[in-house]
Amino acid sequence: MDNNSSKNNSSLLYFALITINTFFGLQILSTFISLLNNFLRERPNMSLTDVGIYALVTFIMVFFAGFLFKIFTKRVLLLVLFVAIGIIRIIIQVNSWAPLSLAACAVGTVLWITSFIFFISLIGQNKIGLFPAFFPALFTGFAVATGVNGIFGTWDIVWRDNAFISFFILILIIVQVWLAVKIYFNLDKNKVYTDGNRSVFYTLIAVMPFIFLQFFRFQNIAALSATAGFSTVISMAIIIASNIIALSLIYLFAIKFASRGLWPRFSLTIAGIFLLLLSFWPEVPGTIYIFQVVIGNLVIWWLLYVLLRWAVSAKVSGEITKTIPWKNTCALGVSGILFFIFAFIYYGSYDMKLPLDSWMIPVITSMFIGVCALIAAVAEIAVLSKTKADKIPANNVSNGMSLKLLPVYLLLATLIFPLIFALPPKNNPQINIERDSIRVMDYNIHQGFNISGYLDLEGIARVIESSGADIVALEEVSRGWVVNGSADTYEWLADRLNMRYKLFMPASDQVWGNAILSKYPLRLLGSGFLPRLEAPLRRSFLLAEVNLESLGSINENINILCTHVHHIKGEGFIREQQVQFLLDEWNGLARTAIMGDFNARSYEPEIKMMYDAGLIDSQAYLGKDQQLTWIHYEPHERIDYIWVTPDLEISNLAVPYSTASDHLPVVVDIK
Repeated sequence: MDNNSSKNNSSLLYFALITINTFFGLQILSTFISLLNNFLRERPNMSLTDVGIYALVTFIMVFFAGFLFKIFTKRVLLLVLFVAIGIIRIIIQVNSWAPLSLAACAVGTVLWITSFIFFISLIGQNKIGLFPAFFPALFTGFAVATGVNGIFGTWDIVWRDNAFISFFILILIIVQVWLAVKIYFNLDKNKVYTDGNRSVFYTLIAVMPFIFLQFFRFQNIAALSATAGFSTVISMAIIIASNIIALSLIYLFAIKFASRGLWPRFSLTIAGIFLLLLSFWPEVPGTIYIFQVVIGNLVIWWLLYVLLRWAVSAKVSGEITKTIPWKNTCALGVSGILFFIFAFIYYGSYDMKLPLDSWMIPVITSMFIGVCALIAAVAEIAVLSKTKADKIPANNVSNGMSLKLLPVYLLLATLIFPLIFALPPKNNPQINIERDSIRVMDYNIHQGFNISGYLDLEGIARVIESSGADIVALEEVSRGWVVNGSADTYEWLADRLNMRYKLFMPASDQVWGNAILSKYPLRLLGSGFLPRLEAPLRRSFLLAEVNLESLGSINENINILCTHVHHIKGEGFIREQQVQFLLDEWNGLARTAIMGDFNARSYEPEIKMMYDAGLIDSQAYLGKDQQLTWIHYEPHERIDYIWVTPDLEISNLAVPYSTASDHLPVVVDIK
């Protein structure tokens, strides 16, 4: 076998290994963040500060990962990292005890970041190239993770208790270990690794903030669906197409046009920073949001390429070969802490009052990445000016380029994910049945997370399905929050329950709020935000008319108002103003059911306002007011209500027990 064939085979092995490792790493990191928010934070006596300390300690452990480079040779460290990551991935797939999954995800996150340091060192020693192995493989790993997430309706496979999925993950782990063993024999037995200089440190710290923005916006199918109003399949297709365009253009400029000189790349970097900032302009219409996702994804990948290009340019930058890559380890450790800080501040801003608005966090993150990319670009100019060269030698940037456009072809193959949805849909004909009543439900679904801290959308669906509800008012509907697994609970539940008519109203931001799902046509009558009064979390309401003509025996439609009122105890004055606002919006509309989580007990002033307005508390009216809706944590209370106007006849009220959410639903029949 000639030298070029050997390099190509080696590059293919690394490409496959890095792709699978990236796929696993993103799932482990996403699960870690979700468990922190929905398991650890929900434990009794566990504060947001305690959650922050757990996350911070996890990322601090990356600094100690440097000792792994001191203990193990390259060969052994390769096997240790990828066998351990594989074991952790299967643990979180099959394990149902949240404390173990959380701890495993914490360790897996540290090891995954360490594997990044390991690959950077190999690139610095010319074992692999930035192209076509590392950068395209990293890119492909993101694309595959997005595609798999989309094909499963954004309810990620890590949360699914399914034997086939567990078998699939096990096969991937076996392949990953096999690839590591194949590469094992091509590595040196020594403990010599490359490390970066000071300017490299200031570029690698942007890696994890880059991943935060990918989670938050550019690979977030649910967020695109929520903001642009698209279905899951269309949003997935747009993001996959943006990935293909991004890698193709970066390949074109980085490799094919490399001979054009440094200044075109520098100009692209400056333009990219500006466009990245614009991609986070807040509260834009859906059409502009699409351009933000596509253009922003393109330029942020370009900026990452600029950062990595400089980070692996060892020989030009005067990088020194060392035993332990302490600078790179510290850079990625700091990077992980920054990831935590940006995510913590963004989502924490909805729990506590901060001097910054939440929309500013991704803008600040973008500015940070832009500054790091600018440092890398300027450093490259400085080095090339000293060497009187026009470009960095390509030996560690483009190793084995005879593979040509293979990564682009593989990304094109990911288009199969949205094409699968083009298969004929299931046949669910609508059947007209003579009925004299319909069943409505109010349900705070806790972002789809059960009381064990796991994302259990199927559990939520079964509760709704078993109740026989025709119309469901939902609160705490997450459509892409990173801390909630980036799932689109709205689209997934509507599809799973075959409730074709649906409405969503954002609250805190564009991807979290309230929804109405229905088997019967809905007409939006009104929606809006409740008075905030400096509360950290904005609230909203949704008012719709339900067309019941298909029932035959019901001559008049009904109206559904869904809402979620301020939650902090001791701040009843905010709830009172919000309830008054809701009553004004209702304005005495006949045949109306007002449903939601009011976060108040029946004797509190804000609830008495509902009584005084002439509304009927369905539970109290039917003698079921002793059935509490908040029972899993103390104090046990009834805080979820279905109110009806006196012209509606109600019966058969129930509060079904379930652990699928931290709230229990309320169900009632309306004639």
